[in-house]
Amino acid sequence: MSPGAMRLSQWLTEPVPLRTVADLLGVDASKAPGLVRAHRFPCRVTKVKGRYVASAADVMQAMGIDDPIVRTGDLLAGADFARRWD
Repeated sequence: MSPGAMRLSQWLTEPVPLRTVADLLGVDASKAPGLVRAHRFPCRVTKVKGRYVASAADVMQAMGIDDPIVRTGDLLAGADFARRWD
């Protein structure tokens, strides 16, 4: 990978709360903690400060979404283009 390029999931650094992951995957949010404890949740989940969360990469993988390489220059050019329409 060239300098200034990262996978899309690497740009998305905030952990995703279990409730959000459950909604995205079509899992009943009230049953999600039990599924995680039973190791039957469809996405890898970790516990951070007493709360279940997942990484963007794990959520994307569970949803079947590709994790493309994004170049910094392309990201900045896209943001500049979008600003023109605000």
